[in-house]
Amino acid sequence: MATPTPTRVAPPPPPIRKGQVVALEAIRSYKAKQASELSIEEGDLLFILDQSNSDWWKARLDDKEGLVPSRYLSQTSCRVPIIDGARRGNVSLVRECLDAGVSTNALDKSGSSALHAAAQGGHLDCLMLILKSPGVEINLQNKLGDTPLHCAVSKGHDDVVQALLQAGADASIVNSEGRGARDLARRSSVLGLLDEAHLRQLGASERPSSYQHHEYGDNEDSD
Repeated sequence: MATPTPTRVAPPPPPIRKGQVVALEAIRSYKAKQASELSIEEGDLLFILDQSNSDWWKARLDDKEGLVPSRYLSQTSCRVPIIDGARRGNVSLVRECLDAGVSTNALDKSGSSALHAAAQGGHLDCLMLILKSPGVEINLQNKLGDTPLHCAVSKGHDDVVQALLQAGADASIVNSEGRGARDLARRSSVLGLLDEAHLRQLGASERPSSYQHHEYGDNEDSD
């Protein structure tokens, strides 16, 4: 009588560790053989939720989670999909990253976060989504010392500047060149927003007598 071939039993899903998510690309297709596994296609971008088991990693693809063989995935991550999504104004990708547990404070090579990317590109929908995420660092400075507010101000994105200021962005922070938000502003509308925020911080209902209002000409070239 032939000895039955033992079937492989996949290990139970390890616990998800929120905020420790990376994104890897599938280099081979895999068909799930167990209910706890996840079917993937070559080229899929997977959010890796847990790598505590060296052979089977817990991953998320779209709205499904499961175990995938680690050897079927690229071993070099280095992609920060939430930043890519914010830079392109891809709200769906940003939301998917947040739902998967990707940190809003993940950084690219320049030290910039998804909030920097959304502010730079003027993508208000992405920015508002990121601002709602618990723990987001609104005044995070990149390697040049720029905050998301610096990025939005320098590009003249009035609506983004206003959203950041309302969320508590600090306009007094200076970058590595010693330049603050006002120094980077090219538009009178942006300067007006910064002035209004400053007055609100002072608790003033009207400009003090020593306050001098200056008119600034708009420079519509925002690169």
